[in-house]
Amino acid sequence: MSTDITPSSGAWNDPFDLAGRRAVVTGASRGIGQAIVVELVRRGARVVGAARTEAGLKETADLVEGFAGTFVPYAVDLRSPESIESCVTSAVETLGGLDILVNNAGYDFMGRLESIDLSEFQQVIELNLQTIFIMLKAAGPHLKDGGGSVVNVSSVLGVIAARDDAAYIAAKHGVIGLTKAVALEWARKGVRVNAVAPGYVETAMLPDLSVDVDTAKYISRTVPLGRVGQPEEVANAVVFLASDASSYISGETIVIDGAISVS
Repeated sequence: MSTDITPSSGAWNDPFDLAGRRAVVTGASRGIGQAIVVELVRRGARVVGAARTEAGLKETADLVEGFAGTFVPYAVDLRSPESIESCVTSAVETLGGLDILVNNAGYDFMGRLESIDLSEFQQVIELNLQTIFIMLKAAGPHLKDGGGSVVNVSSVLGVIAARDDAAYIAAKHGVIGLTKAVALEWARKGVRVNAVAPGYVETAMLPDLSVDVDTAKYISRTVPLGRVGQPEEVANAVVFLASDASSYISGETIVIDGAISVS
């Protein structure tokens, strides 16, 4: 079966090679987003990293110094639609185009449905889902036809549910739905849209397990693999989805949760 849409040129000898690819990563100052930037730049990508804190972006820049690719920090408030559009415009001008978009920025506000007011619910939806919608709208015209790749970071709570986190669960389920919808819309121009869904990962959003013994025991008991994940383990999946190694995959979500969702 033939097709007119072909993968990006020059990467078939090493389908994970990202040399010269131009990328934007949100939430690039810490945790999973920082690890994603490190892996993309390590493999040769030119990355604009967007986040609120300049100090965190400086830390990311230090981590990738001397790597094959390049990193350009961009401080931005992703709660502002105008700022998001300015970020994408600046990134495209700086990089000369756009091949990869990683929507990673996120925020959780836990609480039972009865205890969350509308403004709190809206804040969670705004940063976890609305921001991705606006980024897609802004970046879509610039993503390379026949080779562009989008990776949205959802959560294991985008495929299952848990108590006392209704707003976050609603947002992360929405990310996966949006991923599927846009994958269909952009398939004919050869732009792939996928998602990753991390479970417990050792980031600032997770308590210090060396101190919080109860949470550590709970994770050890609940996660079939018996441990938390590392940001690099999520980043490796993002590299796969951003690269030509996944050239025939679109509209899918890779769950990275130590088998929680199937237990």
